[in-house]
Amino acid sequence: MKGSIIIAEKNILVDSDTKSWIEISKKLEQNKVESTSNIKKVIKRIQSRFPEIPNKMVWGNYLIFEEHENIAVIDIDYNNLEKLKQDVLNIALNNNLAVLIGKENKIYRDISELK
Repeated sequence: MKGSIIIAEKNILVDSDTKSWIEISKKLEQNKVESTSNIKKVIKRIQSRFPEIPNKMVWGNYLIFEEHENIAVIDIDYNNLEKLKQDVLNIALNNNLAVLIGKENKIYRDISELK
């Protein structure tokens, strides 16, 4: 299954989810800039959790990270998308990052939001 997840520093989010999505989409249109050390650390943890998934687009499964200053977009093609999503949520939220999932139109800001 294909999907994408955004991880972001919480300080770029605003109270309104709609405004947060708009601000993030504006940032994604800007030139890529090296991401924060916290985002880099979380990316490495996610990659280490799924070493079998290539980080380049190949036939079938992939896990590609596109870094922007305080945002990273994860493009995913993986059979068990739900497990990957849960792991990304746990890793990112436990490292004080927010997780945005477009298909759900949901922004996770805190680990307490997970069921």
